[in-house]
Amino acid sequence: LLSMAYEAHNLSMHELLENEAQEDLVIKTFTLFYTMPWTQETRKNSSAVRLHLESAHKYNPAWNDTLLWVEDLAGTLKYQNHAGQRRFSKGEAYFRSYLAMVHLVEHITDGYGLYQDIQCRELKNMMMGLETQERNDGRVLLANFYMPYRKGTHDFFVERPEYLQSLGALDESDPKRPSVIVPNFLYGRAFCVATDNAFQSFCCVDQCNVLMETLEQSVAHSVASPGLIAEVVAGLPSDTVAAPRNLSGSLRGKLDAIAKQHGGHVPLHGRLFAQWMHHAFPNECPQPREPGVTEAPMTHNEWRARQNTTSYVSKQVIQELLDLAAKTEGPACEDESCMLWADEEELITDIDLKALASPRAEWLHGQQNVVCFLAMCGAVAALISILLESVRSSASILRPQVSKAASFGTDGPPSRVHLI
Repeated sequence: LLSMAYEAHNLSMHELLENEAQEDLVIKTFTLFYTMPWTQETRKNSSAVRLHLESAHKYNPAWNDTLLWVEDLAGTLKYQNHAGQRRFSKGEAYFRSYLAMVHLVEHITDGYGLYQDIQCRELKNMMMGLETQERNDGRVLLANFYMPYRKGTHDFFVERPEYLQSLGALDESDPKRPSVIVPNFLYGRAFCVATDNAFQSFCCVDQCNVLMETLEQSVAHSVASPGLIAEVVAGLPSDTVAAPRNLSGSLRGKLDAIAKQHGGHVPLHGRLFAQWMHHAFPNECPQPREPGVTEAPMTHNEWRARQNTTSYVSKQVIQELLDLAAKTEGPACEDESCMLWADEEELITDIDLKALASPRAEWLHGQQNVVCFLAMCGAVAALISILLESVRSSASILRPQVSKAASFGTDGPPSRVHLI
């Protein structure tokens, strides 16, 4: 892609770039080709590439932020290079050579996944900010979803309802109040970057996988009792769920209902438990697709190619949704107990329910609960030990120590750390 960026502007990879403007042009063109692969089709037309650069922010609302990130990354590499050179060397010309540009490109591709994840978290916060704080079902009214675009605030949320359906991100259980399911929208392929590259693709990180990994480590089995799962999940925090917490009666009831279908055990790798995790962590875990749906979510480009139409919503549709929302009377149910629930099960692996119901299996399951309980007790004991040691250390520090104060002086206030 880097050589393609050079060739797009008739620049030689074997000669130094003449000025900073050429450096900037090559870096932006590479970023364009990398994040929006479909623009590579115009690589032999320099004028067309420049037009893409001018309008990139319309196709990718995060384009300007991406350029700022790349600029900061380039500045860091220039500084590191300048620090290792002689005082009067020309460090500002670091990216004039092709090899130095390769060095920058390697850092862009290595760090883009982390940058993309930060963007996804920002999008998640933006979506949640479109609803009231009282709503905790991981959904945003479709009319509210389009509001920033209608007001001209930004162009992030512009997907038409049919495209949202293909992502499994549209909840139409209440026809008068269709809603966008936050994790399904974020984890769909609407925000995947470089999806046409043969070697790399970046999509939003599924935060539910981290929760499931912690749960699997605690359970150490493909199935578990409802009580054990409830105990572990109650102690799992996420970006939007505080822990420890008391699970609602509705959540416990659904967990017991799953176990009833499977001889008193809850399979961790099935559709019903995935649905339960969505209810337990509505902003992190996606709502599973309906049973039998095998079609994979599509990118915007794939949707356009298959449907022969745009994946973006029209202003007419937005207005119709706003009119519908204005006519709808009465408050909507917006907590976990009202969320969509389907009793159909689909298991990823086969489970021998008869073997699970045998006396030996019950004994092993009891032993497993004992081990988990002991492990939790050990963790609590270790935490208490650390806290006590911290208290002792604090008490030691607070005791008057005149000689040390005289020797070392008084420390100033700690410096503030800024997280970006």
